[in-house]
Amino acid sequence: MTTGVPLTASVLADAATPDLPPPAPPAEDVDRFVALSVPLTGFDTFELYGTGMAECYLRATVEQLGEQAYRQFQGALAAVGLDPAQLTDPVDRDIARAVTHLWYLGIWPPLSADVHAELRRQMANTAFTVAPEAYVQGLVWQTFHGHPQGAKAPGFGTWAVPPPGEPELPPSAAPSGGPGHQPGGAA
Repeated sequence: MTTGVPLTASVLADAATPDLPPPAPPAEDVDRFVALSVPLTGFDTFELYGTGMAECYLRATVEQLGEQAYRQFQGALAAVGLDPAQLTDPVDRDIARAVTHLWYLGIWPPLSADVHAELRRQMANTAFTVAPEAYVQGLVWQTFHGHPQGAKAPGFGTWAVPPPGEPELPPSAAPSGGPGHQPGGAA
């Protein structure tokens, strides 16, 4: 049985195809992005590359800010010796906050209304997760030696052991009321 529509190459070419991933940014751009992210996050280059998210985060940052605003931010951060505490421009400070937030949580946060207006971006100023793996690779988990719920399980029974570096709790103190005091008023 035929449908009356011949299957030709042109019909197949017109069929919906999955979106191709965006091209990878040049390695030099990724290196510069990671270098400016080191002082923002407090993690070293090796740890940032280890997340596997550098290219994705760079693409998201440039998409949200625009190429010109991103390059201006790079220049401003370089001008203060990569010390984000020395940034004085509110736009640069908000961009620094957004990039830091992105690395820690895998979520691009909304920019302040003033900064978004100043950048004159034609896209919504809303928070979004940049990629499914961003949640799992967020730096927040490394800050307290934790793991993302539902991913990277640490192993059976490890929930009962304090994370590495966790301070030991002091021994519990005797209940107030003096020696021989029993809860419920009984002596």
